[in-house]
Amino acid sequence: MSRPYPISFAEIGNWAAEARIPHVEARIRYAQYVVLRALAASPALRDILVLKGGNALDFVWFPNRSTRDLDFSADLPDSGSVLTDQTLQRQLTAALRSVSAQLGGVFTVQTVRQNPRGADKRFVTHAVTVGYALSDEFALILRMKEGRPSPNVIPLDVSLNEEICATTYILLDDVHRIRISAKEDIVAEKLRALLQQPIRNRHRCQDLRDLATLQDVPVDRGLVAAYLQRKSIAPGIAVTRTAFHHSEVAARAQRDYDALRETARNVFVPYDEALRRLYALVDDLPIPD
Repeated sequence: MSRPYPISFAEIGNWAAEARIPHVEARIRYAQYVVLRALAASPALRDILVLKGGNALDFVWFPNRSTRDLDFSADLPDSGSVLTDQTLQRQLTAALRSVSAQLGGVFTVQTVRQNPRGADKRFVTHAVTVGYALSDEFALILRMKEGRPSPNVIPLDVSLNEEICATTYILLDDVHRIRISAKEDIVAEKLRALLQQPIRNRHRCQDLRDLATLQDVPVDRGLVAAYLQRKSIAPGIAVTRTAFHHSEVAARAQRDYDALRETARNVFVPYDEALRRLYALVDDLPIPD
């Protein structure tokens, strides 16, 4: 399989057969590509939005799981820059309109919502939904052109003021490129999320799963440790090996872990083995005991 996604509507069927995934999932994968291509072609967005986390892993570093949403960090030019709901909606609408005209179908911004609300909030996420109709969905295309929403949705999360340690550009197709988090940045972010579970009362089984499946992907452990420390300053997390081995971190990551088997295309690492791999990674990092 040359790419982890189809890059044209006509390619969806053959790509699905080659990838051995359901046709309906291939259609979603193509819709994600269209959204990323819109961002890649947007002068206003292509250099400030960084595809991160499991999405970047799946599209670039280790294609293995099925997910609709796309997660980004906004890398704004300076600390005084602001990306508002209105600005993001305007820029993304223009980008989607342009790519729809080139590739067919209809793609449009349906909602943009800031979480948490309030102009005084610093660490916010813009939750965006992009509704779409592919080229063969004639009734849905008509519905959307009449201004009604589509049930087909690609969710986007755009987070502001996150610590972005390292990024790179990759070719999305033969022409367009997108900015993504480097492998070491992604690993550090997932390690931080696991440590932060008790503090934020969260359960991050997907981060444990992703770290386990990355075992054979080479990363610079010195950079991972340095990035982890940087990402842990703002939330006030003490990074130590002991903290990773705390029973609550493991227990929270275990919740709903087995359900992730349904979203794995090729590799699923059982929980006990995933935890063993996490400890092997952590114990090899140059961090305090």
